[in-house]
This record gives sequence, C-alpha cells and structure tokens, in this order.
Amino acid sequence: MNKFLIGIITIGLSIFLFYGFQWWNAAGAVEKVSEEEIGTWQETSEKVDDMTVMDGSDRKPAEEEKTYTEDVSAYQKGEEMGRLIIPFLNKGYKTYWGADEDSLKRGVGMYVSEWTTTPDEKGHTVLSGHRETVFTNLGDINEGDSLYYEYEQKRYEYKVDKTWVTDAGDRSVIVDKDEPTLTLTTCYPFNFVGDAPERYIIQASLVDVSDMADS
Repeated sequence: MNKFLIGIITIGLSIFLFYGFQWWNAAGAVEKVSEEEIGTWQETSEKVDDMTVMDGSDRKPAEEEKTYTEDVSAYQKGEEMGRLIIPFLNKGYKTYWGADEDSLKRGVGMYVSEWTTTPDEKGHTVLSGHRETVFTNLGDINEGDSLYYEYEQKRYEYKVDKTWVTDAGDRSVIVDKDEPTLTLTTCYPFNFVGDAPERYIIQASLVDVSDMADS
C-alpha cells in the first residue's frame, strides 16, 4: 500500500472520528421523555384551564408585561440553562446559553440578542440546533403540536402556529415579538451534505405557564 493511499485513508478516518465525536457529544443532550410524564403535564394544564374558566380570569400574557433583561450575561456562554420538550417526538433537549458554534456542538442553543428573551420575559425566545445531531426529526412537527420549555422551575407550554423554510440569510426571523413566542430553527434541507443554504423554522405561541413543582 503506497503512502498516498495511506494518507487518504488517514485523512478520511480523522474526519469520520471528528464528526462522529461531535454527533456523540450533541446527541448526549437528547433524552427520551415518556408519554406518562407528558400526560401528567397536560392534565395539570387542563385543570388550571378549568379553574380559569370558573373564575373568569384571562391568563393570556399581556403585551405590557413583556420585559427585557439588562444583563445579557445572566449565564456563561455554553452553560446549561433549561430544557426543551417536544411531546410528538417524545424527546427532551438540554439547552445552552448562546447559539454560537461551541454551544451548538453541545446541543440546542438559545439565541442571546437585543431582540430575544428568556421565556420568563414574555418576548421572543429562539432556540437553534444542528439537524444532524439534535433536531434530526424537526420536520415531523405539525401546526397545533405542543412544545414545552422548562426554565427556572417554570414549565412554559407553546402551540405551534406555523412552519416554513427560508433563506439562511433571512433577517426577518430573529426579531422582536409583541406576544410571547418560541421559535425553533435548524438547517435545511435535512439531508443536505455540507453547509445547508436554507433554514427550517417552527414558530409557536405561549398558551400556559405552570410551576414544575405542581407536576
């Protein structure tokens, strides 16, 4: 076997091991969530909804309640700070502060910008993840599906409003929102090899907030 062929094999093996480690590292941030656990949350949400109807209160978050943190360094970059749950996929995803490449190598990253907020601030929360590692089945989610986000002992429930595909350079996705909104983004097409030219977007509206201690 000549040196050239050995070199090609060595380079190929190195690339395989590099990307294999990245996949393994990010895949470790994904866990299976049982239907029983999700069912408990939904029952709690329905009970609260029934109580709301009885006392006539309106639990829709008011626009004036939206706030923005002055300290965008509430967490260290790459620090674990919450969990996304997608019931339709029976999966939970650890999320990390920041959507930089290092954070995305670990799992799902939360955008930190002047236009985005954490869920408790009732603004626009944006989460991003690589399609090859964490968001492999994101295209299976439909309008009306539930998404949950656990943050600071609160569980935020969102309903998917719409999904769409846009150009990677589209600047109209990560913007300020008047209503509490959760947006998920990943690269598209899902089976594209290399740097994908488009982005797959899921947008959902907040419908409920509950204490995690109650479920």
